[in-house]
Amino acid sequence: MQDAIPDSHLDPTTEISLETVKQKSVKGVTTLIARYFVLYGISFVAIIFLGSFLTPGEFGTFGVVSAAVSFLVYFSDIGLAASLVQKKEKVTDDDLRTTFTIQQGLVLVLLVLLFVFSKFISREYGLTQDGLILLYALGVSFLLSSLKTIPSVLLERKLEFGRIALSHILENLVYYSLLVFLAWQGFGLKSYTVAVIVRSVVGLVSLYYLSPWTPKIGLSRNSLKNLLHFGLPYQINTLIAVLKDDGLALVLGRIIGLDSFGILIWAQKWANFPLRIFMDQVTKVTFPAFARMQNEKEHLQKSVTRSVFFICFLVFPSVIGLLVL
Repeated sequence: MQDAIPDSHLDPTTEISLETVKQKSVKGVTTLIARYFVLYGISFVAIIFLGSFLTPGEFGTFGVVSAAVSFLVYFSDIGLAASLVQKKEKVTDDDLRTTFTIQQGLVLVLLVLLFVFSKFISREYGLTQDGLILLYALGVSFLLSSLKTIPSVLLERKLEFGRIALSHILENLVYYSLLVFLAWQGFGLKSYTVAVIVRSVVGLVSLYYLSPWTPKIGLSRNSLKNLLHFGLPYQINTLIAVLKDDGLALVLGRIIGLDSFGILIWAQKWANFPLRIFMDQVTKVTFPAFARMQNEKEHLQKSVTRSVFFICFLVFPSVIGLLVL
């Protein structure tokens, strides 16, 4: 593992030059695509084994409870993290403290709601006791994941996607290895429960090691006002995607049953392959990169045009190839 980053390296009060942005953007896209192939290879091998060790109903249960928690994740952030990433000015300590405090407050409220309505969710979707425990485990995972927001933001503003990729690969390698082993041992849904918790801990520890930041509680009215100016419209925009993906999953899981939903989850993973491997990786890098170019309109225009062309150039042939197969 790489050495821990000195605090000064990720100091939010320092900015990177436009030339550095260009260089790191290309490197970031390449790194994230390479990361995806590594993660895809790990998950592909794991799914082959899991298909033998788990039933469609167990796949479906994991899909439903994951969608329920993912739906809550949307409401855990009112766009503050995205606002930090794209902020034109230097990020201040007040910005970081305010974002962290508000997000953790929202997360705790949502966790309380999740536990209060857990029995209702279990009854509506016919979850077993193991399914209910998995729901609780994903709730804990949700809390641990929220603690990674600020370290991730600091890395993204500096376009240090190599370190983010390293953390993701490590946590997913541990997750799938443990998941397959426990499923092979006959633990069923309990395999997901244990693996999800371990993955969250590994991801949290590794990211804080690669991007050190001391959690701080505090609120600044000026910081909040400035961050919400971009954050709220951004969050409202993403609501459409949340309703389309996780909202639809919750509805379908209730209508078609867990077995059929498990098959749907498997098919959807393949159908979304071109978007996940190309579009997501490019937009992940270009969002903070374009933010650094806000004062360079000519460079920004060229970069946006190139990124759209690059996405289409890779995604369209991949979709056609997938349909042929």
